[in-house]
Amino acid sequence: MSFVDLAVKPLAPTELRRFTSRAGALAVLDESSRAYRDAGLAYLRLDDDEIFERLLLDQRLITLPLVRIGNDVVVGPDERAWKALLPAR
Repeated sequence: MSFVDLAVKPLAPTELRRFTSRAGALAVLDESSRAYRDAGLAYLRLDDDEIFERLLLDQRLITLPLVRIGNDVVVGPDERAWKALLPAR
C-alpha cells in the first residue's frame, strides 16, 4: 500500500484514467468541492473525456480518497467497499 499526497505530487494521467474508466468519471468528480463550484461546472454538461481533462488539470476536483488494490478501485470514503477488497488479497 502507498499513500500519495496530491498537493505534493499530482496523480499521473494513467492512474487517473484507471479510476475514471473503472469507477466512471462522474464518480471521481467531487461535485461538493469548492473547486467544482468555483469552476461553474454545475452548469455544464460534460462527457467522460471532458471530465477526465478537467480532473487532470485541477486535481482539487477529485473525490478523495482514491483506493486501488490490484485492479480494483474504490472512490470516496466507502469503508465497506475498502474492506470488501481486502479479504481477496
